[in-house]
Amino acid sequence: MKKRVSLVLFVILTLSISILAKPVTLDVWQVGMGNEAIDILQAIIEEEFTAKTGIRVRMQVYNWADMQNKVLLAAASGDTPDVVSGAPDHMVEYGIRDAVLDLKAAFGEEKVRAIERNLYPGTTSSLNFRGRVFGLVETCGVISGFYRNDILTELGLGTPKTWDDLRSMIPKLQAREMNVGWNYGGIPSSPKYGAYVLIKQNGGGWVDGESFKSLLTLPGSINGFTQYCELFTKYKMPQDGDPYTLFKAGEWPIVFNINVFHATLTMAAPEIAGKWSLGLIPGTVQPDGTTSHESFMGGSTLAIFNNSKHKEEAFRYLEWYLSDETQIRVTDAIMSTIPGTMWVSGNMAAASAMKMPEKDREVLFDQLSQSKTFSYFPGSMAIQRELDFAVMSVLQLGTDPKDALANAAKTTENELDRKQREYQRYLDKMI
Repeated sequence: MKKRVSLVLFVILTLSISILAKPVTLDVWQVGMGNEAIDILQAIIEEEFTAKTGIRVRMQVYNWADMQNKVLLAAASGDTPDVVSGAPDHMVEYGIRDAVLDLKAAFGEEKVRAIERNLYPGTTSSLNFRGRVFGLVETCGVISGFYRNDILTELGLGTPKTWDDLRSMIPKLQAREMNVGWNYGGIPSSPKYGAYVLIKQNGGGWVDGESFKSLLTLPGSINGFTQYCELFTKYKMPQDGDPYTLFKAGEWPIVFNINVFHATLTMAAPEIAGKWSLGLIPGTVQPDGTTSHESFMGGSTLAIFNNSKHKEEAFRYLEWYLSDETQIRVTDAIMSTIPGTMWVSGNMAAASAMKMPEKDREVLFDQLSQSKTFSYFPGSMAIQRELDFAVMSVLQLGTDPKDALANAAKTTENELDRKQREYQRYLDKMI
């Protein structure tokens, strides 16, 4: 009888140990990565992270277009992964709704700041809301200038340092049947981001993320928005066109675009290698005499869902993944293995170690350092559309820029008031 009892206890103990020893598997939803890049990342995770910690990671990729619905539905249903990536302002919104963790409260300020110190300050600021930290930046994208040095030098024009320089160059280019193009942030591709560049450089803003008040009626906002619209109305910059074809052909010797355009030109246009370079976006002279080259900066952000059963392991993954060593390896592996890919890490050491021409790498680092992501504001998707509508109202209906921006500001304020009432019960807990 005693032997039977001992055997039963042994079996129970063995099963208990095996259950307790079962390795943790983290579910990670990764936005905007291709299957090849995911395979590379998965291999590095298994070789480095899983081998050393025993923590497994199961990756699932989804598109930027699906981000809002997929993550929102997961949060609402409670059927979430452990770690999720997405746009910075979305992560803050989920954090306010208690869907994703305040990392500082959960793991301590010292650990969180240790990670943030290695990331671009312009990205971390938007994720720090009223003392909370709802995510950590993974990748960056920024609007920069691309310049055909051969053509500009031949014409005696050089590279524009300011928007005044650019405006003086446009008629000279047009006289030779050339022009300046703007792709990302231009009319067919999110003009709000191009308008935002000029607005910020002129001392304006979009929304105050703390007070939830529109900043579109500030003099700097009106001035910057007007300057942006006049590039297309007064100075006749083209509202549409294929930037790759026209830049390669020399018809657009200046193009403003997101940094991935660099990889496209390097891979697909070897015939103009050495004839073009990456440069800062034109700037605006400030009252103190300095020149602001601040540009629109976006990217992906990593957060931990509140109902994750493996929060400690998830944070351990973020510490490893966002470290200098891992990000340098991931960046190098993705860009070396997948031709035409540009992976710009939010980690400063990894971005500065990218394998690209040194001068271009320094410019990209400088452009990222001078730029910032949006500060959080509720209902961001609906509000952002209003700035697009304002631009199109000027271009298509001939509305005065000041009036178009005033209409956008009014709608923005109404939406902010509505959202603030909706969020008040969450915001009250944060005081």
